[in-house]
Parts: sequence; C-alpha cells; structure tokens
Amino acid sequence: MNDFLTTRSWKEMTEEYRLRLGEPPADSARTIALSSLKEEAACREYVSWLQGYIGAPDMQVAASMLAKRIGYLWIAPLMTAMSYYNRKVSISLDNSYLYHPASPAAAGGTHFPFLSLNGLRASAPPADREMWREEVMEEIFAEHLAPLLQTLAVAGPVPIAVLWENIMVRIAPLYSPQAEEYSRARQRLDADFMFLTRTAPGELFGARRNPLTRFTEYYEGMPVAKNRRITCCFYYRMSEEYCQKCPKIDNENESQLK
Repeated sequence: MNDFLTTRSWKEMTEEYRLRLGEPPADSARTIALSSLKEEAACREYVSWLQGYIGAPDMQVAASMLAKRIGYLWIAPLMTAMSYYNRKVSISLDNSYLYHPASPAAAGGTHFPFLSLNGLRASAPPADREMWREEVMEEIFAEHLAPLLQTLAVAGPVPIAVLWENIMVRIAPLYSPQAEEYSRARQRLDADFMFLTRTAPGELFGARRNPLTRFTEYYEGMPVAKNRRITCCFYYRMSEEYCQKCPKIDNENESQLK
C-alpha cells in the first residue's frame, strides 16, 4: 500500500526536508548511493572528497558532519513517517543517492548533500503496532544505518558514540514536548520516544545495547533529549564556533573562570 506517498502530508514532508523523488540531477557535482557508503573504500574516498568540498579541516570532521546530514535528510523523515503519520516508508539504499547540486548558490548556498529517493514503498501498521514498530526500527537502524555509521567511524575516524549522538540530535526534536505541530499524535510520539530511547533492545540498532539511551534524561516522568550533548561533533573545528549544545562550552566557561 503506497497511498501515503500520494498524500499532501507526504508531499509537505518531502518539501520540508528538500527530498528529491526520482533520480538525482544529471548535472550534480557529485552523487553517491547510500549503499556505497557501507563499503569502506568508497566511503573513505567520498569523505575525503567531501572534506575539501565543504572546507573541513580533516576527514574526522567531514565524517561527523556527514552523519549529521544523514540524520536530517534520511532518518528524521522516516521516523516522522512512523511516529507522526503512522506509516512505514521503506527505501532501497541502491536507489537512494546523496547528491551535490551543480550550483551551491541555487541550493541555498550549502555545499552539503541532498537526498534523492527512488523505489519507495509505504505501509500502515497491523493490529499489533508494537511488533510493527520493532520491525520498522530494525530496518531503519540495524539493517541500514548501523553498517553505514560503522564505516564512517573507521573512515573518519570518529568515535561511534559521536555518530549516534549526531543522529539523535536530528530526530529528538520530532518528539519534543514543545513540538506543538505534533500535538495530534502526542500519545503515540511519547510512546515511540520511550521505546526508541529507553526500552528498545540494542539488537534493533545493530548494537549490544541501545546507543541512544545515554543521550536522554527523564523530565516529569518522560524521557527527553539532554540539554547538553555528551560528545562533541567537532563542528567548532570547521566553523570557529560551538554548537549550542556542545559540551565544550561549559569547559570553556570553567577555564575562563579560573
């Protein structure tokens, strides 16, 4: 059932995340299939190219920034579909491409990639939504994302915890209690975020334990994303400024007070 992919809701979501449906532009400065990023040699070559293209000081920073971008372009829309629209959207990594527009100026001035998707499928949950939710998450995280993050961790090299927190900061706002636009699905969002960050076993993430739990805390009996990151994503080494949630901000303030 692909009816969801023809709805106004799906169209609005693709516009919000600037997803391109179909093949990437033929005149792109660079394209690479998401499936290729699971291969170490291809991933390392692309991250090396990306480093120069975005002006990162080294491959570690470039790999970390790429994980953030993937969290925004790919993982956040899939989790939005699951939790807010109650739909599973499946993609083929072989037919999903990161692409860099030929003219960064025409793309809002960014040198970071965008995502084109082809061969999408959508389905609604059966009566047992909890079992369905496990299957959706296992496909997104364990089957697709985890192998890619593991390759990025080697190519950077970047600690795997940094990469998982980069994903976390892109999906956590979807479940924020302040996300008023999602009030109609509040109960489902709360239940999904509890499962996503607290009760889901590590196997659903391709890991021994849930990699997102450490990035949350309880507020009024419900898990929420921590106000300050635990790990540093290295953004400051590229932009000469810190992310608002960077753990190094507190360290810098403490140093100035001494």
